[in-house]
Amino acid sequence: MRISVHALYRAARRAMLATTVAVVPAAGSVLLLLPASAPAQEAATGKITGRIVDAVTGQPIPAAQIQVVGTAFGTQTAVDGRYTLLRVPAGTLTLQVRRIGYGPKTVTGLLLPANGALEQDISLRSADVQLAAVSVTATKEKGSVNDALNAQKNATNVVNAITAEQIARSPDGDAAAAAQRVSGVTVQDGKYLQVRGLSERYTTASLNGARIPSPEPERKVVPLDLFPASLLQDVTTAKTFTPDMPGDFAGANVNIRTREFPARRQVNYSTSFGFGDRVLGQTLPFAPRAGGELFGNASANRRMPAAIASANFLGNVSQSQYNQMARQQRNVWSPSLRNGGVNGSFGMSTGGNNILGKRVGYVLSGNYGYSEEVRADERYAIGNQGANNTVVPLTEVRGQTGRASASWGGIANLSTLVGRNSRLALNTTVTRSADNEARTDRGFDENLNDSIQRTTLRYVERGVATVTGSGEHQLSDRNRTAWAVTFGQTDRREPDRSDVVYARTPEGPYQILASLDGARRLYFDLQENNVTGQVDHTINLGEVAKQNTLKVGAYLRTTDRTADAPIFAFISRAGESVVRQTPDVIFGEAQACDNCALINVQPIGQAGSYLASDRTAAGYLMSDIGLGSRVRMIAGARLEQARITVDASTQGGFTTSAVLDNTDVLPSLLLNTQLSSTQNLRFGITRTLARPEYRELAPVTFRDVLGGVSVTGNAALVRSLIDNVDLRWEMFPNPGEVLSVGVFAKRFDRPIERLEQATSGAYQARFQNALSATNVGVELEARKQLGVLGSWGEAFTAFGNVTLMQSNVELDPTGGLTVTDQSRRLVGQAPYVINTGLTYSNMSGNTNATILYNVVGERITAAGVVPLPNIVEKPRHLLDLSLRFPVRGNLSARMDARNLLDARYRFMQGNLEREGWNAGRVISMGLSWRQ
Repeated sequence: MRISVHALYRAARRAMLATTVAVVPAAGSVLLLLPASAPAQEAATGKITGRIVDAVTGQPIPAAQIQVVGTAFGTQTAVDGRYTLLRVPAGTLTLQVRRIGYGPKTVTGLLLPANGALEQDISLRSADVQLAAVSVTATKEKGSVNDALNAQKNATNVVNAITAEQIARSPDGDAAAAAQRVSGVTVQDGKYLQVRGLSERYTTASLNGARIPSPEPERKVVPLDLFPASLLQDVTTAKTFTPDMPGDFAGANVNIRTREFPARRQVNYSTSFGFGDRVLGQTLPFAPRAGGELFGNASANRRMPAAIASANFLGNVSQSQYNQMARQQRNVWSPSLRNGGVNGSFGMSTGGNNILGKRVGYVLSGNYGYSEEVRADERYAIGNQGANNTVVPLTEVRGQTGRASASWGGIANLSTLVGRNSRLALNTTVTRSADNEARTDRGFDENLNDSIQRTTLRYVERGVATVTGSGEHQLSDRNRTAWAVTFGQTDRREPDRSDVVYARTPEGPYQILASLDGARRLYFDLQENNVTGQVDHTINLGEVAKQNTLKVGAYLRTTDRTADAPIFAFISRAGESVVRQTPDVIFGEAQACDNCALINVQPIGQAGSYLASDRTAAGYLMSDIGLGSRVRMIAGARLEQARITVDASTQGGFTTSAVLDNTDVLPSLLLNTQLSSTQNLRFGITRTLARPEYRELAPVTFRDVLGGVSVTGNAALVRSLIDNVDLRWEMFPNPGEVLSVGVFAKRFDRPIERLEQATSGAYQARFQNALSATNVGVELEARKQLGVLGSWGEAFTAFGNVTLMQSNVELDPTGGLTVTDQSRRLVGQAPYVINTGLTYSNMSGNTNATILYNVVGERITAAGVVPLPNIVEKPRHLLDLSLRFPVRGNLSARMDARNLLDARYRFMQGNLEREGWNAGRVISMGLSWRQ
């Protein structure tokens, strides 16, 4: 059954509206039900909520007994460790918590306001560690719980995370920008994540633990700029594999968690506006709109004309049909010039844990943003070998690109308890983005041996929609079952892209090319449906508090993708006086009249489509056993079978198929040693894999316009196996502080590399399995409050992480191409990544400022073929600044500055700048209100 993004969006919108209608009057309706003469003592009550967690692992503790000391008020935690106490007398209180296998704890000094609510999380330690009862103040307990919930400290594997609080203190507007602050993480093109210097093919992405299908035709990784920062709870990067993860974990998994429901009802509003210094007031080319671009839903107004879609180009097409094609085609080929404008965004969210008196946790959130960007001083070149090992330009053009982007997203998350031993949850996420851009450039083309002018109008809309139903069931003290089913759909549409090329005539004026490269229209459409199911069962071995477990599970994922990319060339047979006009005149109605014979339309034979089917099934067994009080061993294996089928065809009638079918055993062994209460030592040895992207298996060429890159797949590609070794020492001296040193090593068997070869007028790209590769590196991370420098330093926190890496790949000399370097770095691998910053926060925490610096070392974007060198992206030094401060009451303000150094994007091939541009600085200001 196919589920459309729009249908999921409509269902999510109805759920959000219905829940909001139910929630907004909830507080008032409860008051109306109270008798007018209610006794005063009944009003002087409140509510206490919270979680009981294991102090070592941070895992929830079910069936714990909570008692308000000196009263009859008490309750028991549910399967998720949460508890709620209603109508508790207001005032100063003491809570006592007990659970078999854990040492009891008493928390004093709790202040419950009349008619208010108090949230108090509590951590418990095993009775083997804590022999006597413990009494702590509420303030101290908050620090203990924060420590227990520290994802990095208590994770089973090697993990780095960035929290909602850290995201709020940065100028990051989406998940991709936030994730680049994580140790060893880099972001390519502002959206594609790379971990430990490896290309994005070795990084997978999940949303609330479920795989996100990618809307990109040539990439497995998801563009994380689709997820606005306001929707995020945290972004966690797992760098070591455990058997309960999908086998194509490859090098890392980035998990995005959307916001959790708060203990008390909250409502938040935010808005911002800003500008780019190279955009605002500058005359730039922008693409005309067809309607719907501002909401990422313009494809219906840009669809392929019926006359083109129904034509049999392999047979005979009449002139009247050509004329009809031209008349039906949206006759827009040229950009409009205007001054650049401002950026803006608006977001709102609400959450709580009560709907019409029922204990239902909910979070509803939505966000919309619009921005205008530029690629200023843009350059593109194709090189050839020159004297003395230099690279000289054959084709070279210069110009600029103007882009208008819109994005919106929403989440509707619900969670409720069924009894005390079961929790059910429904998480719905819908995001959509659209980029409408125009590029103009001019220069010299070696094929034509003359000057050219190029224009491209390109509109791309992308969408991701997921619905996840999940459940947790505490079957007994020793048995726990969890399950999740996710329905997801992604789409990427690039409808009605136009490319036009003019060449200078011997007489001097420019006229449109009469070849297939002169004027083109592309209609790209990608749809992918994904269904994932997983069930896990955990058995406690021995005493529950010791957390010794045996875990088994099963996993099934089905994916179906259709991708269609027909390209049509519009050719004019008109005279010089016409072909020297603008394209809207050349292909206008006057040239496509009933009796005219001036226009011809031809399909580009190399362009085509493909269908992909992916069926992955897996089962796993793993144990988490304590070897004494300080060492834990996590061991197990995953058996995973995957079958990928890709059927491809071209507009010229060529068809082909590719099949990838593998069954793999993927073992994992992790040892975590607690050296002290603040220090851990982690060791892991695992095996993972990476499979080719569907498009890479389709031996069909997607040919770009003049000067672009033609990309061809390879049906002979095989999956890559990766053996991983990790060792990390980490210390957490104080809450919020960390110091860690880690080393890692990876060995790849048959890694996939992208190679590019310069041909006459264009680059040809293809994919090839290398023989092997290695990647080794060191990771350093530190976060320290500067109070050691004096009282003035208590408001400052310095942080930074550095990753140093080195890789080497051995290419297959029988692959068909003579590459420049048979032994070199992996494509996409940077030798170093540096993130550092300084944060100021006042005593109340409501005013803070952060300065952030990031740089990534030189990395290969495409391997060169003899006689040309590799294409590399040069380092860019990025400096960002963010400021948050209160205005009045619940109103606060923010100011952000991004890319303050305006570092140039530079892609070099030897001494030749193959591609480059400047994006400019971006300044933004915003307000937020929270109730």
